[in-house]
Amino acid sequence: MKKICKILVLPIILLFGISGYIYFNFNIYNVEKIFEDRYSVSVLDDKGEIIGVSLNKDEQWHLKSIDEIPEKLKISVINYEDKDFYKHFGVDFTSLIRAVRDNLIKRRKTGASTITMQVAKSLKPKERNIFNKYIEIIQAIKIDKFFEKDEILRMYLNNAPYGGNIVGYKTASYLYFQKKPDELTWGESTLLAVLPNSPGLMNVEKNQNKLLKKRDFLLKKLYDKKIINKRQYEISLKEPLPDKRYSFKNLAPHLTRRVIEERKEKIIKTTIDSELQEKIEKISKDYSDFLKTQGIKNLSVLLIDNKSSEIKSYIGSQDFYDFENNGQVDGIIAKRSPGSLLKPFLYAVAIDEGLIAPCSKVPDVPLYFVNFSPQNANKKYYGIVEIQDALIKSLNIPFVELLKEYGEEKFFYFLKEVLGFSDDNPARYGLSLILGTKEFTMEEIGKLYSGLANFGDFRSPIYIDVGTRNFLKENRHLSKGASYLTLNTIKKLERPGMETLYKEKNPISWKTGTSHGRRDGWAVGVTPDWTLVIWVGNFTGEGNSNLTGVYSAGNLLFRIMKILPKKQKEFQKPNDLVKIKVDEETGYRLKYQIPSKEILYPNDAKPLRTSPYYKKIFVDDNGQEIDSRDKNFLNRKEKIILNYPIEVINFFIRNGFDVSNIFGNASKKKGIKIIYPTNGLRITIPKDFDGEKDLIIKIANLKNQNLYWYLNGKYLDKTRDREKNLKLGNGKYQLTIISEEGDMEKINFEILR
Repeated sequence: MKKICKILVLPIILLFGISGYIYFNFNIYNVEKIFEDRYSVSVLDDKGEIIGVSLNKDEQWHLKSIDEIPEKLKISVINYEDKDFYKHFGVDFTSLIRAVRDNLIKRRKTGASTITMQVAKSLKPKERNIFNKYIEIIQAIKIDKFFEKDEILRMYLNNAPYGGNIVGYKTASYLYFQKKPDELTWGESTLLAVLPNSPGLMNVEKNQNKLLKKRDFLLKKLYDKKIINKRQYEISLKEPLPDKRYSFKNLAPHLTRRVIEERKEKIIKTTIDSELQEKIEKISKDYSDFLKTQGIKNLSVLLIDNKSSEIKSYIGSQDFYDFENNGQVDGIIAKRSPGSLLKPFLYAVAIDEGLIAPCSKVPDVPLYFVNFSPQNANKKYYGIVEIQDALIKSLNIPFVELLKEYGEEKFFYFLKEVLGFSDDNPARYGLSLILGTKEFTMEEIGKLYSGLANFGDFRSPIYIDVGTRNFLKENRHLSKGASYLTLNTIKKLERPGMETLYKEKNPISWKTGTSHGRRDGWAVGVTPDWTLVIWVGNFTGEGNSNLTGVYSAGNLLFRIMKILPKKQKEFQKPNDLVKIKVDEETGYRLKYQIPSKEILYPNDAKPLRTSPYYKKIFVDDNGQEIDSRDKNFLNRKEKIILNYPIEVINFFIRNGFDVSNIFGNASKKKGIKIIYPTNGLRITIPKDFDGEKDLIIKIANLKNQNLYWYLNGKYLDKTRDREKNLKLGNGKYQLTIISEEGDMEKINFEILR
């Protein structure tokens, strides 16, 4: 006996040594990381439903579940795989001894792997032999020591094979039954319990008889143990096996791809509303078929919940799988020219600055700004127009002039402060900024309009569900009153087609934009609940004469708006609006005793300026304007007259309007002005097909007088014309014009060819 003991001492010491080495060199903290690296990324909607899944690096569908394991599945698995799971410490030695006996003596293969041992085995798949089984035993003991039983069970179920490239019980539940694991029946739960036992031999598409026998055997076992009753047992036996595998939902594929690239988590919960996403995807795809008949191949849609700043629908293109028309391009994050979409924000900041009220009148005549000569899109001019009408008609001239008054740099930095873009060069855009020369993404446009809907509180749209909204601190850049007045103005925009009939029933504040060359068509709709941004065009940048913001994008906007839930119909008037008096004619703060009216104006804005178009003059008894040199000046009378800019009066005269009430005293008013070039202008004149282009001088000649033209002191001509072509070479010039009444205009400019 002693001799036998001596012989066994060395192997026992060696066995303990090897066991200790395996135990202490097994990095228990690496277990979860090993599994984590294998999982597919699953993207969820705002309710936790899957909207997209990516294959893992092994081309498997392998979902991670962090939810509590469904009770039916837990009971089924433990009764089939490891009935003493909650009793042993990772290894069931009774079963192990029985398995050794059966394998060695009875020559019958039986297993003794516990669930914990199978977890250890799945960490690093190894060849099946006694030594590797021994390693799994040691590792299972350590796993059992460091993890709770339910954690171990979750590891097993999350990584169990279910046939083909399906791994994990959550994956199998979706792809075999199209349901979440907690919705599984007893029949389905027992099927998922037995399937990992031989997933290579049995799956739902082959050897179904063997699979059915195993499932029914487990059901009988549960019935015998009184875990399920007779009725549950009989119903479960009648449940057919699934005869095919399904696919995961694939909603918002552009966003799914984006969040997978941006984030490292295996489960990403987004803010997408699946129901709305599905509806809007269908509407957009159907509408895209119509646009394609007009040569417009692409569109994108972004829907923001104004209360939470959550993106509820994200459609990057007309169809992710439209490879022929660049469907995989994400139009939401592409920078495009916004056309006229910035005008409402200049309107709002100008109100806050005290430059305008909605009824304030501004010039709308051809104007020239350095080398920039904007035109209205409809090629019409109105002479003088209320700024609210200019916004409703989206006139370019009044807004370029307003930007000049407000300051293009100041407006640029307002946009930068709100949007946080990196660009820091307002000079690159100048006054053309308001016409869309700076490009923006749909998210940036969405942030601007959602901020307007929130009465000047600008918050970045979010597409990841972070669970709490406490971080949404106020980020106010406009007064509530200016925002409301702006929203109220753009509510009056003319709608396309029959949509005009629904203005009262379905109020929407909206704005369109069409970029230069008709490359981009935009429509943005705003209600208290929603901000909807639509872009249509071609991702290639190709222009299209059929494309307009109003019709191409506007029609889609109103189709989608009709299906959106409505909680609050109209914007409520904020409490910072007060009544002020303005003059009735030009709509500025009242200064003189002239006809007036009351309007609403933000109390938090700067005081509205007085009208730049009224002037106080002195007249004699005959109503003629006089000054201090006149002999009748002591008997003078004050008179308030309209004094519109000469460019405006010139426009009215040329278009046959009566200007008697805005001209003042014609005998005293200077009747000429050089409109273009402006003083100090440096002009680059391009060549046309016939050679050098002429410089066209434009003037206002209110009284249709003879004018005497001088260039650099040399007499050129006498004419009544309002335009004159000059062929000039490089150099500096001084142009002088003298009217027959003696009025003189003089400017300096430089020609660069």
